[in-house]
Amino acid sequence: MRGLAVICAVMAIPRFTAWQRAVTVRVSRRADALVAYLNRHGVDETTLLIGFAVALGGAVGVAVILFYKLIDLAQAVALRAVGRLTGPESVSIVLVVIGGLFLTRYLIRWAAGDSEGENVADVMRAVAKRGGFINAWRVGVKTAGAALAIGTGGSVGAEGPVAVAGAALGSRIGRFFRSGAGRLRVLVACGAAAGISAAFNAPIAGVFFSLEKVIGTFGVAAFPPILVASVISAVISRAAFGDTPVIQIPTEYGVGSPSEFVLYALLGIATGLVAVVYTWSVYRAQDVLRRIPSLVAQLAVAGILIGALNIVFRADLWGRGHESLSIDLIGERSAVFLIALALAKLVATALTIAVVRCGGVFTPALFIGATLGGGLATVTAVALPNLAIVPEAFALVAMAGLVAGATHAPLTAIMIVFEMTSDYALILPLMLCGALAYLTARRVYPDSVYSEWLVRRGEIIESGRDTAVLDRLTVAESFNRAPHVISEEASVRTIIDTIAVSPQTEFPVTDADGRLVGMLSYDDLRTILINAEQYAEVVLASDVARSQFEWVTPADPLSTALRQLEVRGSHYIPVVDSEQGQKFLGLIGRQQILASYDRALLRES
Repeated sequence: MRGLAVICAVMAIPRFTAWQRAVTVRVSRRADALVAYLNRHGVDETTLLIGFAVALGGAVGVAVILFYKLIDLAQAVALRAVGRLTGPESVSIVLVVIGGLFLTRYLIRWAAGDSEGENVADVMRAVAKRGGFINAWRVGVKTAGAALAIGTGGSVGAEGPVAVAGAALGSRIGRFFRSGAGRLRVLVACGAAAGISAAFNAPIAGVFFSLEKVIGTFGVAAFPPILVASVISAVISRAAFGDTPVIQIPTEYGVGSPSEFVLYALLGIATGLVAVVYTWSVYRAQDVLRRIPSLVAQLAVAGILIGALNIVFRADLWGRGHESLSIDLIGERSAVFLIALALAKLVATALTIAVVRCGGVFTPALFIGATLGGGLATVTAVALPNLAIVPEAFALVAMAGLVAGATHAPLTAIMIVFEMTSDYALILPLMLCGALAYLTARRVYPDSVYSEWLVRRGEIIESGRDTAVLDRLTVAESFNRAPHVISEEASVRTIIDTIAVSPQTEFPVTDADGRLVGMLSYDDLRTILINAEQYAEVVLASDVARSQFEWVTPADPLSTALRQLEVRGSHYIPVVDSEQGQKFLGLIGRQQILASYDRALLRES
């Protein structure tokens, strides 16, 4: 019977694939017809993107509701199983946790090819290198797997799956409409923002998350649709879960005295250091468990350890993270318990992610920050009794610090805690702690909990681009060897004649031997051009050219050229042979760099 079932399943796969392709073709045709209709009626790109954002925000909001309902269902079944299993309750808890890990991993192994991707870092890579293409099927499987893992006692975050699911939905909708890479990237960012917004009831944080981590830049063109998608998703989420802060606080906290800012600054440094430990632990747990040759043994070891932690801490550890954490309880617990709980959450999260290959790291960081901040505040209150230290306030601020240090997204961290608590009185401590935690973590360890995943695969994503690709390409492959050049002896009239026929906005100025002596831009020439007749006979190009400028050599990587361009916001920088006395060789601009980058991505794909 088992063999027959396997044969039937295998035979059904081609039929399902054919049906899926047929549906895709049919939907794409109707999408093409809709685009043609909108084009005939003069609908512009901005309006079209806003329409996509509204639909995407609504769909993601509904998806987040279903995701949380799935977590509730899995948790209800798990707790019922714990109650019905014979034997000691502690053994039942361990068995349920192990069973949940097994089911999750084998679901991902069977239905998603045991993929390690489909996480926030993979979305960053998709935007930077794949034009926004995301595998929606694998994302759906991993989202279901994350709900199963969370509900059965695993320690992973809910924000990662919903953000990635939103991004995948945006990618899928964009591909239905045959959108170009630029629009597809914006739709992916809209979906990710909508996921974060609905998950945390934090629309502003959702926008910052997409701009900081998904797109990697605060582009003006992408901002309106991302904002709309985030707002629509939050509206739907609030209709289902209520318009109340995710973390209930009994009172509005504030800063009692200016001396407290010193403690918040120290808290920022401390959370930054712990954030590095958190990042390190998430990936070292994978390295350690992979030394065990059997997957069954890996799951068993991780399940026993996580189950044991759940037995010790019970409801304080088992749950969705921010929904299982009550700030009221922070002031009632001892410092030892809170710090131990933070350590337990760190270990449980690292082990769970290592074996199930799904789930987020954002929510556990909030949990670790809250318990760590509360524990440190309790210790400080005993050591400095003259200061009116409120552990709950320090717990909230430490949440932002831990997230900022772990994700390298300080604006997102600050805004998400602010929106989750609606406590404006803590905004200054949040900003101080978040900024210092980010700076401390980046100084100690350059990679975030997201970028470490990419670095292990030889990729470094910055500002929405893979700098590892730019590091491999050289200036020699891309620069313009025949640009328009101005002689240092050129008069104002000659300069005007040259720039009138050139598409360049900046011009190299060379001497008789071809050595670079300066750079001319429109800004440098503006005053001269306004009074061209007056200066025509007395001013030469060498008088106007800037002697301070950035340059590169043909052997430099394109990443260096891009950084040099950004020093002064230049459009072009000169390429010189530094061994021959700054002999001018050509110009390179942002357009040439990005064109080479796109060609390299095409070759790699």
